[in-house]
Amino acid sequence: MGGLERADKSMTEQQFDTLADILGLDTPDRVAAHDVIFDGIEATASAAAIADKLHKTDAAIRCAYVIHGPMEFRITVGHRDTHRPPGATSIAIGDTAHLVAHSTEGLISVRVTALPASRVDYYSGVITGYPVKDSRYQIGNGVRFSEDQVMVEEPRAASRWRPRY
Repeated sequence: MGGLERADKSMTEQQFDTLADILGLDTPDRVAAHDVIFDGIEATASAAAIADKLHKTDAAIRCAYVIHGPMEFRITVGHRDTHRPPGATSIAIGDTAHLVAHSTEGLISVRVTALPASRVDYYSGVITGYPVKDSRYQIGNGVRFSEDQVMVEEPRAASRWRPRY
């Protein structure tokens, strides 16, 4: 690309080519969308529509096929936690939940998209934010989690220092 900085870092060249093939874009549309997404060239109405369609298709595929399961997130509340017993938090579709990744201990923001079908099933959501670059947790990926994995408040330090004996 001649040393130019990519305008959009949400998809790679390979992902772009794959999506363009799936959508059956002809050469002029493919070139116009590539110029908008990767080179930051001002978009015509048709090129902007094609780029938007590519982004929406990318998001739909990520959400449907890249799903992080409950074993990838830390349980943040237990039966001995008197401040928040399991099941005490009400979570609705559209709410933002925060999960802690086992691999990085980073806080992942997730938009809830589906409620559990039964008491033993999981919530479903889509990752909307994650501070770690080049991680396996990408914005748009699907997530399955339980209520006891949701962080209700930001983590904080202990209230006072306690000497060890």
